[in-house]
Amino acid sequence: MKTITVLVIAGLCVSANTGAQTAAAWNFTGNSANANTTGANITATAVTFGPDVTGGAAFNGTDYYGINGWPASATIDPNAYMTFTVSPASSSFNLTLTSMTIYLRRSTTGTAAGSGPQNWQMSSSVDGYTSVLASGTLTTSYQTFPVTLPAAFSNLSSGVTFRIYADNEVTTSGGSNRFITDGITVYGSANAILATESIDLTATGNAQAVDLQWQTIGFGEGTTFLLQRSTDGAQFTNLESVSGNTAIDNTVTAGQWFYRIEAQSTDGSSYFSPIVTVTINGNSAGVAGIRGVSVQGSLVRTFLHLPDGGTYQLSIRTMDGQPLYRTEMSGETGDITTDIGFGTRAHAVYVVTLVGGGATSSREFVY
Repeated sequence: MKTITVLVIAGLCVSANTGAQTAAAWNFTGNSANANTTGANITATAVTFGPDVTGGAAFNGTDYYGINGWPASATIDPNAYMTFTVSPASSSFNLTLTSMTIYLRRSTTGTAAGSGPQNWQMSSSVDGYTSVLASGTLTTSYQTFPVTLPAAFSNLSSGVTFRIYADNEVTTSGGSNRFITDGITVYGSANAILATESIDLTATGNAQAVDLQWQTIGFGEGTTFLLQRSTDGAQFTNLESVSGNTAIDNTVTAGQWFYRIEAQSTDGSSYFSPIVTVTINGNSAGVAGIRGVSVQGSLVRTFLHLPDGGTYQLSIRTMDGQPLYRTEMSGETGDITTDIGFGTRAHAVYVVTLVGGGATSSREFVY
């Protein structure tokens, strides 16, 4: 996983969040894992667990919410996690999350050394769970872990799902393999989308370049528009100041790229477009493969290389293998583009697969 550097200090009170708005909070009193507090125009799910966490959830009523069944391996299991989602209440609002506070420990049962997972780390759906937002070591005493969220968590039009992974468990004599939280607080707000100002940005990738197009509405005279690019969706650099509504980035290599446009008004304020993502694949010219995937609204656009005529199958499935889309193509040769109306789907990572010409190519993408 790529790592984003964030502030993680064990055992400290979080004075930095004094006065910050609470987007969602869970205190796990009684026998409920539902959010106890949500901010204005914000919704939040209950805290649940991934499919590889095999134990039963347990409540103390006033102290903790935890569960058994964590992996003994020191390697993260992508399906062993604690998870929750924070969302804007409707499409009329954008969500901005700034920081978090998490209270965590492992089980106090067993010998004095305790039991349960020894390590944790957290990722999110913003980049398909590829970046580590925070990590730490668990003890038998509660620790306060403050987490500062990067700029990629600003002006989001959809919800964010967080996953807290735990691993490297040890069960001592008489102990319980339990990962425990006594509270989670996410700070941020949901702001009404101003219809007077908007930027509609789309990106189309191929093997050599990314074609970008955009439309702007409602910006005053003298506004400066900056096209920006990132490799992780968090840290952006300026590519150029633009005056039209199209640009080509021909400096890309194989991998995933993130783009946005910043509108700088004469009063010093800035407006950021939603972030768009393009994946560039470095397949060789003689092998059938998926060279890129871009998502624009409900449309999934794939950039394919078909070296020979014949029959090819293009499909999309969930990360756990559930089929969602399948089509066949015949008589195509060369680089082609397909547009797939993917409809209304959960914000998650999906897999597109191309089969044919003696080869199979798959790419993950965030929808």
